[in-house]
Amino acid sequence: MTKDYYDILGVSRNASEEVIKKAYRKKAIKFHPDKKQGNKVAEEMFREATEAYEVLKDTLKRKIYDSRFSWSKPKIKKPKRRGSDLRTVIKVSRSDLIRCVERMLVIERKGKCQPCDGTGSMERKTKKCTYCHGTGLQGFSLALGERKKCRHCKGVGEVYKGMRCLTCMGKALAPEVIRKRIAFNPLMSGPIILPNLGNYCFAGSAGNLIIDLNVTEEPNYKVRGLDVAGILKISPAQAALGDEVNLTVFGKELTIKIPGGINHGEVVEKNNGGITYKGKTGRFKAVASINIPLILTEEEKKLYQELLKIEKDTPWPKTVIL
Repeated sequence: MTKDYYDILGVSRNASEEVIKKAYRKKAIKFHPDKKQGNKVAEEMFREATEAYEVLKDTLKRKIYDSRFSWSKPKIKKPKRRGSDLRTVIKVSRSDLIRCVERMLVIERKGKCQPCDGTGSMERKTKKCTYCHGTGLQGFSLALGERKKCRHCKGVGEVYKGMRCLTCMGKALAPEVIRKRIAFNPLMSGPIILPNLGNYCFAGSAGNLIIDLNVTEEPNYKVRGLDVAGILKISPAQAALGDEVNLTVFGKELTIKIPGGINHGEVVEKNNGGITYKGKTGRFKAVASINIPLILTEEEKKLYQELLKIEKDTPWPKTVIL
């Protein structure tokens, strides 16, 4: 693969001979073998800089190189950097989710400096870091297999071009308060991911805002999707004879029919008795719980005694054949 001599010297493709010469002298002084004795990486950088200068200082060689390099170097689209994600928790009740309430979320993030458009430069432009050659790695860490960030560009590989922005002092970021209206719905469980509402980074885009839901459940009912389940407390008389009871479930009025002879723990279901959302309605399920009264009135005690007498006079099964 053809080496990018312009990149090695850190100059543009339309740089003059004088600019190329100055760039080479700067590299030669920095990486000269006499100054960096025994440093193999410095020797290689000095050799590459010399090789690049020998080609670019000669008009004919430079033209030949430019014609070769224009088609031999693949054009690779550099991925845009993304800032870090922000994470927050919203406490919400199950009833709020079902009623599709809205809430305004106010959160502070690292925003993009507006005057420099997040570049840190008065010119609103960035350039490749000359210390790490755009790798984002400090010194010789790339050659030695280390992953230490370049201290000049903080691992970005780019720095601001020209004069630094006087608003952010070259950092490209500024504190920002964002407001986002969140609309809840019955099927929300979290996390909710809102793109581009996280922190910005230098000369890049924003990360995501991740919202975790802390849902306070209704003590009498359990919700699964659009279905609702609960416990239906009934009396022995209702269990024996059957009945109709009226319930209010998350604002919806329901009439539940209890069949006669229902046993403790049996389930009563009602179609379209659950939560309604986007044209669909779930089911309501209730587990029968027969409550034995602990305190009886004189009238109730008399009736139970009569019932007990009837039961004693009527043969009662002592065993159950399965």
